[in-house]
Amino acid sequence: MDYDVIIDCYTDEPSGLGVPPFLSVHSRYIVGCLEKQNIKYYYLTIDDLRYANGEHHFAQSFNKRILNVTKNKDNVESIIKNAKNIYVVMGCFVKYEYVSAEPPTFSEVEQLLHKYCDNNSKKLLFYSLGGSELTRKSIKETVPQNLFDEIIFGNTYNYFLGETGHKFKPNYDKLREIAVLSARILNQLERPLVFEIETATGCNRNPGCTFCIEGMRGLPLQFRNKEDITQEIKSLYDMGARYFRLGRQPNFYAYQNCNVNEIEQLFQMIWDACPNIKTLHIDNVSPHNVNTIEGEKITEIVAKYTTAGNITPFGIESFDPVVREKCNLNGTIEDIHKSIEIINKYGKKRGDNGIPKLLPGINIIYGLDGQSNETLSHNLKNFEKILSSGNWVRRVFARKLTSPYGEQFDRYTSEELEEFSNWSNEIEEKFTIPMLKKVFPIDLVITELRMEMYKDGNSILRQMATCPVRVVIKNKKLKLDEFYKIRVIGYEGNRTLIGEVI
Repeated sequence: MDYDVIIDCYTDEPSGLGVPPFLSVHSRYIVGCLEKQNIKYYYLTIDDLRYANGEHHFAQSFNKRILNVTKNKDNVESIIKNAKNIYVVMGCFVKYEYVSAEPPTFSEVEQLLHKYCDNNSKKLLFYSLGGSELTRKSIKETVPQNLFDEIIFGNTYNYFLGETGHKFKPNYDKLREIAVLSARILNQLERPLVFEIETATGCNRNPGCTFCIEGMRGLPLQFRNKEDITQEIKSLYDMGARYFRLGRQPNFYAYQNCNVNEIEQLFQMIWDACPNIKTLHIDNVSPHNVNTIEGEKITEIVAKYTTAGNITPFGIESFDPVVREKCNLNGTIEDIHKSIEIINKYGKKRGDNGIPKLLPGINIIYGLDGQSNETLSHNLKNFEKILSSGNWVRRVFARKLTSPYGEQFDRYTSEELEEFSNWSNEIEEKFTIPMLKKVFPIDLVITELRMEMYKDGNSILRQMATCPVRVVIKNKKLKLDEFYKIRVIGYEGNRTLIGEVI
């Protein structure tokens, strides 16, 4: 009883990824806090508990529920039973079919904790979503009764700092040491991961989009300084990490108030400190900050300093002018099209791995205020304009409007679900699939693809990157976590290429 245990049940936020192959800041910063206090700890994933519970792989498929075990997988029962404190980290915004991981439900967490936990252990849930009293009420009503001694919202490190005020408010001065110490989590990891790096909190639009989680938290825009970001990456790099994403912010271009020099210096410092990084990507971008003089310069910098296969996910959400006005969406439709053009101007050229350096992504939401029978037509009309422009888009993510505390709390009628399905299918057929074939034509050679999953007798490969395309190698079992060069020979659905190893 002289150590603590972290159980990572994975997080997926609008501004941060934490489902393998990504590792969120939440579990990692708990590690940093425990290191700072000289408290012994073990890091486990939900996969470790499933593995200990007897789950196994299959002849023709890996079981993705146990694919992300740690070095502690064979000692789960003794580790958990003798823990003083157990910290469960979870919170996925959307119900998504991940390639090589499966976040648990609350009921599964309850079942496994009851099997392994000693009643004397204190159990705490760190929930990464939401930020209002409504969130707290909803979560507490949903979590099985008497499962956790305490439910904590906000930045995990604020709990260990004894923060009594706004739990989501960052404390970047105190995070400095915690972030560096958190790199020691690599001592317990078994597979390579993409490490999420926080750069800022808050939005540079006030008021922002009406439904956004950032606005609900009511936090001013705050930036981490470039020296701290670089030191965090360097600490992980020195422990063996090579894949990084500058995420955990709603709009990367807003860094230091869209300061071109600061952004370039940040990248220069990272590369000077860590010259052999294999992936350095960014996260969300707002079109209204791309279609500016500064925005074009930032685009040129991002394309220059980040690794190929990067993406600027645009929170477009809707091309319907009524929806855009009612929801106060960022930028104009003209901004969106011009921003797509600007990103292509600097990022369309293919990198050494065969993938374009930097391309835009598009997020579309069903269920926003002001939506009508005309909304899909507006979306399709603008998608057609993008297709005919000659510009490329790396991916489209169409999803339902989600409550601030996660999709598992939403209630849609069967008619709405059917309409959303029809929406998605039409967007895929008329835009996503034709665009996929433009960006990844037949005979294209792509390198540095990691074997990530074996399913139904086929190998699934992806780049260690933001929103990577899937490549299926039919009827072949490749070696897990090895990297391959492939040639594109076909397509399967809206986001999957068929390849052959060369």
